[in-house]
Amino acid sequence: MENSFSDHQSLMDSLKARHSDILKLIDGKRVHLLDIPVYGNVGDLLILKGTEIFFKKNKVNVVQVASVYNFQDKVRPGDVLAFQGGGNFGDLYRLHQTHREDLIKKYPENRIIILPQSIFFESKTAFEQCAAELRQHRNLHIFVRDEKSLESARHMTANCYLVPDMAHHLYSATVKPKNSGKRLLFKRLDKESTVENIDLQWHTKTDWDLLIENELQTIDLFRRLLRKSKKLNMDWLVMRAWLVYKNILIDKAKKFFLKHDFVITDRLHGHILASLLNTPNCVLDNSYGKNSNYVKAWTNPSPFVSLHQG
Repeated sequence: MENSFSDHQSLMDSLKARHSDILKLIDGKRVHLLDIPVYGNVGDLLILKGTEIFFKKNKVNVVQVASVYNFQDKVRPGDVLAFQGGGNFGDLYRLHQTHREDLIKKYPENRIIILPQSIFFESKTAFEQCAAELRQHRNLHIFVRDEKSLESARHMTANCYLVPDMAHHLYSATVKPKNSGKRLLFKRLDKESTVENIDLQWHTKTDWDLLIENELQTIDLFRRLLRKSKKLNMDWLVMRAWLVYKNILIDKAKKFFLKHDFVITDRLHGHILASLLNTPNCVLDNSYGKNSNYVKAWTNPSPFVSLHQG
């Protein structure tokens, strides 16, 4: 077991060291971190927290942190626009995709960085329209998390990079689960879910919304406050409070996961969080192969990770 842990630790540490190209592109410039999550998907909050750690460690000058609800047009010539990573690049989540495309079109002279994303379009027409629009930008850089997304990104820009998820910057070798004998089934309740019957044993079953259901009203309050405070140019204060509150949600998720010593999940960040917490996990795929593509690209060598063959 000690050898297994050592191998897992080495892999996880190595994934934290693969984002140097992002720093080269920022090159000391002012950065606007955009499309950050103000909703209950803790996986996206893990990405945001990992990005914060990465930027702080490397002394990146972040001058604006904004969601789709409170972006302020304070972009100067030479500023870098960096969009939150995740899995909302495509036509499944139109609010975020439209926001991203609109700002890319609005700032043709600024360097734009898409932090590590998975790309998926249900509609071939929507994909081709997006690719045609994005190809017009001369300084667009897209970081992706898997080979399939890399193929898509190459239709949008010549500046494509294959890197792991930003949440890996949360990794610590000191965290270990309790020896509880309990197995967690962390299963999607949304449109990306595919597996109905799981042929594996488990003791607890939940998803992000169920795990933080007591906080959902507070999250909705933050969204409404961001919209209102933007008009008063006070949204930065609400955003500061949100960035603190999101850490409470992350800590709650971590404590819950650590009550189990094995995780079965069809959420990519169920897998990543378990791996961050040095917890063995079995990965089920989502509706379009995002999970298996990610595991094959990055975490498959870990003795703590297995892909479910069902």
